[in-house]
Amino acid sequence: MEVEGEARPFRLFSGRTKPKPKLKPRSTDPAAVETDHADADPVPTIVTETGQADDAEAAAGAAAATFADLGLSQWLVDTCSALGMKRPTAVQRRCIPRALAGEDVLGIAETGSGKTAAFALPILHRLGEDPYGVAALALAPTRELAAQLAEQFRALGAPLGVRCLAAIGGFESLAQAKGLARRPHIVVATPGRIATLVKDDPDLAKVFARTRVGTRRRLPFQRQNIH
Repeated sequence: MEVEGEARPFRLFSGRTKPKPKLKPRSTDPAAVETDHADADPVPTIVTETGQADDAEAAAGAAAATFADLGLSQWLVDTCSALGMKRPTAVQRRCIPRALAGEDVLGIAETGSGKTAAFALPILHRLGEDPYGVAALALAPTRELAAQLAEQFRALGAPLGVRCLAAIGGFESLAQAKGLARRPHIVVATPGRIATLVKDDPDLAKVFARTRVGTRRRLPFQRQNIH
């Protein structure tokens, strides 16, 4: 997501004022308490960053973290260096450790701030630990953006031999269905095309049985979501 208008200082959580919840009498029944917690949906961590964040931290004398400091595998650290990514941006410093910890994360930052790497690097880190099945499904609103995401996944995951499929409009759907059936490591798609592929061949839904991470759109809550 992109931030429009005048840049504002970094904020970790939304500044919106939430209405105070009405207090309910606490139940003394342990079963009732357990049910209340079980029904609650996990709330994603919201990370918002503007172009001023790095400058503000530098002025305050904050030490710049490295990709290694964020907990990424050494092969990813080396890949970032080879691609000219010398140090993580503000949104990457805030999103990557949380994503590696398995939290649902919603990152909001300006264009060119490194949002794609903020969610791609944790996905590739997990993939390096268990390189079997479709590790992630990344959904993008347009085929142009989906194509860009796929290229970045391929570049960052090149040392691992990552197989990334772009399921988007404007290309032969049969070829994409065959590619999906071969269970690539990463699937980047537009919602309409992936829905069409699964509708035409319901068996393709089984491809995502081992998928652990979804991006850009909400997946069932038992999977990690990074936006």
